[in-house]
Amino acid sequence: MKQRTYSEDEQIDSMMFRNSKNFIGENVIEGLDELARVTVSNDNDLHDDITTNDSSDFRKTWNIKYVLRSHLDGIRCVTFHPVESVVITGSEDRTLKLWNLEKSAVLRKSTSTTQDLEPIYTFRRHTAPVLCVAMNPTGEQFYSGGLDSIISVWNIPNSEVDPYDAYDSNVLYKVLDGHTDAVWQLVISGQKLLSCSADGSIRLWDANLNEPLQSTFHNEGIPLSIDWLMRDTSQFVVTYDSLKTFIYDTETGQIVRQFVNDHSSLGDENYRINRLISHPCQPIIITAHDDRKIRYFDSNSGRMIHSMVAHLDSVTSLAIDPQQTCLLSGSHDRSIRLWNLENRNCLQELTVHQKKDDESIHDVAFHSSKPYMTSVGADSIAKIYA
Repeated sequence: MKQRTYSEDEQIDSMMFRNSKNFIGENVIEGLDELARVTVSNDNDLHDDITTNDSSDFRKTWNIKYVLRSHLDGIRCVTFHPVESVVITGSEDRTLKLWNLEKSAVLRKSTSTTQDLEPIYTFRRHTAPVLCVAMNPTGEQFYSGGLDSIISVWNIPNSEVDPYDAYDSNVLYKVLDGHTDAVWQLVISGQKLLSCSADGSIRLWDANLNEPLQSTFHNEGIPLSIDWLMRDTSQFVVTYDSLKTFIYDTETGQIVRQFVNDHSSLGDENYRINRLISHPCQPIIITAHDDRKIRYFDSNSGRMIHSMVAHLDSVTSLAIDPQQTCLLSGSHDRSIRLWNLENRNCLQELTVHQKKDDESIHDVAFHSSKPYMTSVGADSIAKIYA
């Protein structure tokens, strides 16, 4: 059966949350009632409700387990080690910090169930705010990019390292030069690393570093977010500040597909995509927007298949859990929300960060093999949920 293509007005779900508290346990936040009043212009004829109390949606209730407070300025990025209970944060204070969730020193217990941890290592090389971080699949190295236009390659210290040991210069393995402006995002698959920059370029690097720069991709505007397409290093998806989104072929350097939307032609800046991610196994691209919406696109056709108002402010970050059943979103409205990927119902909402200069949550992530997720924000704090 041929699938019908819907217009965005037909797809948008008005977020009418029911006033039910039991689906998020003790962490209920009354912000859901406020979200229920968030609607899209001229959509009064839309009446689909988002169900929040369906027992089939319930996976687990996430609670704050650890609070990480050592950074001196906003935290822009975060990543987990693929195997160990280790997390790395990157900050506007120009440093990155390594935290061992199982062995870090406990500064104090915030509550009976929440602990404040101390980092076990601080990485210093960047001369400007750190904006992005990516972990090598082996867990032996990671990569960071910043406002200083460089990409640093770091060896990960032993998780037993004493935080009071002298700084080890061997931890900085290499610096990748090539970009001439801020590095917005890094994504890695296998041994291939992609970077996108405010200099207008996307660069493909060999993560083995034998041949650092393989290719450079240029298009119209500044690339804002990138991801490998279904973990396939032969194609990647990128969105630009021109409001256009493309799929590229890494071998030919050519555009394979352009996404269809009415906003790029209208110049609607509120449509801007802050983050996009590719579903690991399905031809679906999920995008987070300034207009408070999350949208789903079919990567085979480039057409939108779903749109929903998801937050009270700009949606800044997205992550998919390892079981590929839940989507995690973060927003400048100070909240993170968990969504069922199949029916797109909201499973849980937590208001967890403070605002600074009208910004709040910058990044979210899941651990690939342990029951942890994290959010980091402009309030200089990282929170770990279990």
